[in-house]
Amino acid sequence: MKITLDKYDYKILKLLSENSRLSYAELGRAISLSQSATKERVLNLVDNGVIKQFRMDVDFAKLGYAIKVIISLKCKSDELWRFIGDLPKFPEILNCKRITGEYCLIAQCVLRDSPHLENLIDRLMMYGVPTTSVELSEIKTGNFLMD
Repeated sequence: MKITLDKYDYKILKLLSENSRLSYAELGRAISLSQSATKERVLNLVDNGVIKQFRMDVDFAKLGYAIKVIISLKCKSDELWRFIGDLPKFPEILNCKRITGEYCLIAQCVLRDSPHLENLIDRLMMYGVPTTSVELSEIKTGNFLMD
């Protein structure tokens, strides 16, 4: 079901996508609404499933994970389902999406070093053919929002 949003809702989404830790008072001041009206709108966005989660952004390099990669995996259907069931065995996979096209899955991963990457690739090969791309830099993150 499509939800209809107004300009205040879009402003709230934009601000929270930039900083999910903003208080209702800070949000309200930024969009010229009272704290209580802002809180009601945020809770409505949550209740209607528009806001699914409030997340944090971790600097994995500071935790010793210096390499970020995108791995595309091409596999047969029986191996696809086995891999999906085995995903908890891969803590270095931050997110994994099923996709259309030549590959079945695409995964964003963080790794300590090249041997860690090699080990991950070796473990993935039992499910299919992995293709790896190393992330050099991040150009844009998910602050979209159209008016």
